[in-house]
Amino acid sequence: MHKPVRVKSTWITYLLMGAYGLWVYTFGATQVLLREEQGTSRTIAALHGSAWALGLVIMSFFNARVTAALGRGKTMRLGALIMILGALLYTSGLPTAVTLFATVVVAIGGALVIAGVSAFLSMQQGLAAPASLSEANGIGALLGLIGAFTVGLFVILTLGWRPAVWLLVVYLVILELVRGRNVAEYNIGEIAHQAGRVRDLPPIFWWTAFTMLPAAGVEYCVALWSADLLQDRGNLGSGAAAAALACFGVGLTLGRFLGGRVAERVDPERLLAGAFAVSGVGLLILWTTSNPVVMMILLVVIGLGVALQWPLAIGRSIRCAPDLSDRASGTAIVAAGLSIMVAPFALGAMADAWGLRTAFLVVPVLAALGVVLVLFRPVPALPTGQSTTT
Repeated sequence: MHKPVRVKSTWITYLLMGAYGLWVYTFGATQVLLREEQGTSRTIAALHGSAWALGLVIMSFFNARVTAALGRGKTMRLGALIMILGALLYTSGLPTAVTLFATVVVAIGGALVIAGVSAFLSMQQGLAAPASLSEANGIGALLGLIGAFTVGLFVILTLGWRPAVWLLVVYLVILELVRGRNVAEYNIGEIAHQAGRVRDLPPIFWWTAFTMLPAAGVEYCVALWSADLLQDRGNLGSGAAAAALACFGVGLTLGRFLGGRVAERVDPERLLAGAFAVSGVGLLILWTTSNPVVMMILLVVIGLGVALQWPLAIGRSIRCAPDLSDRASGTAIVAAGLSIMVAPFALGAMADAWGLRTAFLVVPVLAALGVVLVLFRPVPALPTGQSTTT
């Protein structure tokens, strides 16, 4: 059994991951409201999602260099400050071009935060890293649900959606004040002033990077299109979006917290393959049914499977190259960002051509691809300081 060690630095990184989750779900909940305010089409409004993925990809290319120059602790702090700047721009009331730019800015800061958190926890926790990463992502999912709920609550109270985003700003300021000036303890495991090159990553790393494609693609396809599927197949009305987001979010949150306990006892490779299998089977059953109650129950089950995919997938990317943890983390997030940018919009394009139900089949196919990639090239659980070079 490999249980995480939870000291102050561990909790700080957990809460930093929570800040990222808070942004993602708050951002998602504000999209309809922002579109109505700006008077734009759905196509233009959807560019905010592309802008977010673009910022994630851009910064992930430079993450290792920034970390080598500043140290991981200062890099995560820089990421938090950039997120604050972007959030303030996003709520500025300025035209669409500014809010699109603001979304890229927040994503750049977020990429620094999640890459740093993932690398730090992997180095700090060693064999307990899968459980620790699952716990961190559980905090992100929980705060994300709170963020989405807060947007709706503030709108009902006629306060508008902006104060919900400003809560993220306050949260990050308080978190950095609590963390204090000493950030050197977050630099464990990195090679000082050396970013490492992409070509230095071992061959097996690229199999793990490919696994990030279905890990991210499944999650964001479900998050962005399950509401439409409920309306199309389950004949639900305007409440379908809230129902879909809530059901999937509940499964996601429970899965990430419970997954941390399971990951203490189960081999992470088997657990990741099982998580892909659970979400894939759930998606196939979801595709066959038109009963709205069954569909919402299935979304909870799918969320339970999806919950483990990102933390375990990025954990194995770092595990196979621990001496280049920041380069591995950043490069894996590039793959995830590309998947977030392409997969949901590819599904939408196929839906326009062949119908949503047919197009939605791409999601269980992605989950099946995840199972194949994990089983074909498993990554052994190695103690910190060793690397897989085969």
